[in-house]
Formats: sequence, structure tokens, C-alpha cells
Amino acid sequence: MAVSAEEKKPNKPEEPALPFLKAAIIFKAAEHRQEVLSDDQLLRRKQGTLLFTQKVRGLLITHCLKCHGGESVKADLDLSTRESLFESGYVGETAEDSYLLELIRHEAKPVMPLKAKKLSDEAIDLIGQWIDLGAPYDKPLVKGGKAGGAVAVFENANSHWAFQAIRQPALPVVKQKSWVTNSIDLFVLAEMEKAGLTPAASADAYTLIWRAYFDLLGLPPEPESIEKFVDNPDWPKLIKGLLNSEHYGERYGRHWLDVARYADTSGYGRDYF
Repeated sequence: MAVSAEEKKPNKPEEPALPFLKAAIIFKAAEHRQEVLSDDQLLRRKQGTLLFTQKVRGLLITHCLKCHGGESVKADLDLSTRESLFESGYVGETAEDSYLLELIRHEAKPVMPLKAKKLSDEAIDLIGQWIDLGAPYDKPLVKGGKAGGAVAVFENANSHWAFQAIRQPALPVVKQKSWVTNSIDLFVLAEMEKAGLTPAASADAYTLIWRAYFDLLGLPPEPESIEKFVDNPDWPKLIKGLLNSEHYGERYGRHWLDVARYADTSGYGRDYF
């Protein structure tokens, strides 16, 4: 959807004032903004994201992205991210208020796509529905979310390791074979030997139980547990018991909540990223 560089950029719509004491907080980190949404807005945003993923993303990449966020950004219309789209001023609160829809409907000039066949009525309707649902993106259309030599996100997906068929790799040859207890050890030891490193000696039962407790529970073992394990170092039984401990859930639940950024969000079911 190329637009001539000479065409005057539309005026940006004014941002509505935030109602006093409304529970809406805008987080900014670099150029990222997170919105706090009502339940209705959340539902519509989820519907819009699904529509974007299944239908609209492909339309934008095929017909628009090259000139508007991919190889260049013409007429200040950048489709690479949701933020850049709204900053361009081409999209309003609804599809009917959006200059973008006027261009792809050929109701305004220059028509889009420029020097190409008009989009089908179905495609235009899908883009309109998407805008009415808040024009959400599941992720940027270009790597890094920036234009200028950027590559479409899915362009080289087939070459990514995550999309390759599972295969059985050849086992590496190592010198210290007596240290190896399974095939994974072969790969670990091979890299160590390349780096000129020697495996550490096996830990005794006393050391093992301390490692296991601090790793899984974050707590020291009780003297009785130490004595019992040293007398009968049943490793599988020890690990099973620690994994069944409520302290294991407390320790790793805390780490998971940190990863989920629980203190920086609106809570489960109300976040939009």
C-alpha cells in the first residue's frame, strides 16, 4: 500500500483526556507502553489479536509492509508495530474514523495499494473489523519493530532451529570414557575437553544433600535428614521427597512470579502484551 511521499500526512487525532481517578495506568519503558483494559476491552482486544494473527497480518505483509515499515516508510505510515501505526495518524478509534480505510476503499487519494489492484471487499472488511477491535498486534511485523532493511518476522521461519525435524545426532568421541554415565555426559565432556577442562570429582553424600536442599527448597537440610541420607544415600528417593515438599512450590513459585512480572501488571486475565 504505497503512498506518494508528496502526499501530506494526515493530522494526528488528539488523545482523549484521562478521566480523573480512572484506573488506567500507562507504563513506559523505552518506547513500550502497556495499557490497563476493562473486561470488555480485554475481550475485544483478544478477538482482534486472533483476527490479526489469522487474517490481517498476512494482508499487511503481502500488500503494505514493503513500503510502510519493511524496506521503507513512505508518507509517514509505519505498519511495523501497533504503536507506530497509531502514531502515524492513519487509524482512529473506529474503522469509519480511519483515514487508512478511506485509502484502501478508494474513497480518498492516493488510493492504496498504489499502482496495484484494489483489495477485495472481504480483505477490506477484515481490516476494518480489526481496527474496530483496537488494531492489536500479536508481535511486530518486522524484527526489532523498526523499519529500514528489516525483514518480515516469518520470512525465514523455516530455517529456524525450532522448526527443524527432530533427529538423532552423532555421539561425540571423548577421552575420559570412565566419567560418562549416559549419552548427555558425552556432549558435556566433549565440550569440556575442547576447553581443556577436567570434570570435578564426584560429590559425597553429605555434599549432595546440601546441594539438593538449597537448589530445590532454598533451605538447609535438617540434621536428621543429613544423617539418614549419609547412612543410605538413596538419591531418587531424596529428590522425590524434596519435589513433593510445599517448600519446593514456595521457592519456584516465587521465581515464576518474578518471570511473569506479577508486580508490574494488572493481574491474571487482564494483561495485554
